[in-house]
Amino acid sequence: MAKPAGHSGFHPKSHYRSGRDSLADDFFAPCIREATLYRRAAGYFSSTALLAWIDGLPRAALKVLSIRLISSPMISEADRQTLTAMEDDQARAAYRSMVVDRIIEEIAELALAPNDTAVRARIFAWLIANDRLQLKFAFPEHLDEPGIFHEKFGIFDLEGGGRVAFTGSANETSGGHTRNYESVDVYCDWLPGEMDRVATKAEQFDETWAGKASGLAVVEPSIKILNRLRQNADWPFVQPGPEQETDAPPETDPRWRHQDEAVAAFLESPAGILEMATGTGKTRTAIKILTRLVFDGAISCAIVTMEGTDLLEQWAGELDAWNLDDGPKWLIYRHFGRHHEMGDFLVDPERALIVVSRGQLSRLLPRLPDRVKSKALIIHDEVHGLGTPSLVESLAGQHGAFGWRVGLSATPDRAYDALGNDFITSELGPTLYRFPLEKAIARGVLSEFDYRPLAYDLTDGDRERLRLVYAKKAARLREGRPMGNEELWTEIAKVYKTAEAKPEIFEEHLRIAPEILNRSIVFVETIEYGERILASIHRRTHRYRTYYADDDRDHLIAFARGDIDCLITCHRISQGIDIRSLNTVVLFASARAKLETIQRIGRCLRIDPTNPGKRALVVDFVRPGGEAGPIPNADQGRQVWLANLATVRKGNDDGA
Repeated sequence: MAKPAGHSGFHPKSHYRSGRDSLADDFFAPCIREATLYRRAAGYFSSTALLAWIDGLPRAALKVLSIRLISSPMISEADRQTLTAMEDDQARAAYRSMVVDRIIEEIAELALAPNDTAVRARIFAWLIANDRLQLKFAFPEHLDEPGIFHEKFGIFDLEGGGRVAFTGSANETSGGHTRNYESVDVYCDWLPGEMDRVATKAEQFDETWAGKASGLAVVEPSIKILNRLRQNADWPFVQPGPEQETDAPPETDPRWRHQDEAVAAFLESPAGILEMATGTGKTRTAIKILTRLVFDGAISCAIVTMEGTDLLEQWAGELDAWNLDDGPKWLIYRHFGRHHEMGDFLVDPERALIVVSRGQLSRLLPRLPDRVKSKALIIHDEVHGLGTPSLVESLAGQHGAFGWRVGLSATPDRAYDALGNDFITSELGPTLYRFPLEKAIARGVLSEFDYRPLAYDLTDGDRERLRLVYAKKAARLREGRPMGNEELWTEIAKVYKTAEAKPEIFEEHLRIAPEILNRSIVFVETIEYGERILASIHRRTHRYRTYYADDDRDHLIAFARGDIDCLITCHRISQGIDIRSLNTVVLFASARAKLETIQRIGRCLRIDPTNPGKRALVVDFVRPGGEAGPIPNADQGRQVWLANLATVRKGNDDGA
């Protein structure tokens, strides 16, 4: 049937079901893009569910969209029993208001947290402060012991005319939209026989929203708690993400002039690499570049790329927040993890930005016409990752047409990989600006630190493992499959990184210095090796957790909040985390190349505004020389470098 005049042309299917469809991408996202009013009645909510629901709304906030959400608050059994036992209507109403305010209070507190959840909380605050989101909570009272308000339906009023209603099992959470197996039925009021269905759902919602539904008490958050949330919306939206500090000094503070110097260097030569120490604001610098190019009219779209879902999520959140605050009000797409929006970006990249995993660039870049690339900026975070052999093969020549291209890294060089380094330079350009650790510490952008090397030596068991590595090398040579140098060095290095004596030496040091575990991250090579030091840590504190590939991200968030004091991990948080209260890193394992070490010690060098006198500590394990004569081994070389770096003092930057 033809759609009514003025209709946007949007036409959803009549039914969506997980497995066959993506509820988030195929139904909810397109509806939100087309709508001017979204009315939603949805199961129950906690503070975390509200923030999961808000994840898809930043782009909706860029247009005139009003959202009315009514749900049942997720309450404890104790609260439920209290409400059931209350006979006084006024007391019950007061208690319900307290329960509702508690949910909003939790979100206000989350906005203060030093992690990526805070970005969602600030977007939530922005939506409320700008009258884009209204909340109400429903408490059934049609029975003596009622359950929860459990209606699940919604109505989208479309910008071009017409209304879409839906009913079904999906809750407004990431699980309901993505992970759970759900289904929804959809009705469009321009189709025969469906106008009455849509009108009925709209009337049901409006009746509930007005507090006129029989057997249902409707409660709004108090003005006091909403005002507190609105205060958060006044904060700068570009908040800490992969490489930022919340309480950095004002931009007029000369200590931070390196960011503007880096921007200026790039604008003079718009293809190259900014080499900036971890914690000095690479992300903020890149967003300054993006802002300048957008408002100068130099670009009409942008691509931001890196590896790692955590980093990608943080970048996407930062860009959403920047866009909502004083950005250009572009559409921001995601294509990584559970997000699949590359197709939408390619259909119309004008005034759009996509955050995409680097592994997907071979699908994206060849499909962008050169005329689009000429007015585009591409940002490669942690640019050293661009030089892997697979990307060298798949992306050769794909960057040349971009009008603006920038790489970001604390150490862009790939160790022992001349081919990869040459590829990065050929695709993105030379290093345009450097702000290394020495300058950052001397200028007061990063904190000073002490270096504490602990000596260890190889055991007979370690030497046997080394012998087996060389035996393997010889066997492979006889088989005609010789080991490459990098493979050999990796296997040898693993023996040293997992040396048998280190846990005992660590235990001995903890006896005299147990305080090093307070606000510390311990980097180990393997999970199995990490298990060997847990007993030593457990004897001194119960406030520790592991953070390996399969561990819950909540462990990292708990550490960021200060709920635990010590985190034991492998490689996962060498980059992309900003915990300013972190004081100590312990390096059971560190690569010969400086990249990994710089990223790891950079975790604890960030300035902590709550501790102006902070002095960080790096604990390292160093093997004595001897095997290679006068040539220092990797541990000794790292010791000399870190010991010299630890002598740098704030204020000795000589105008740097």
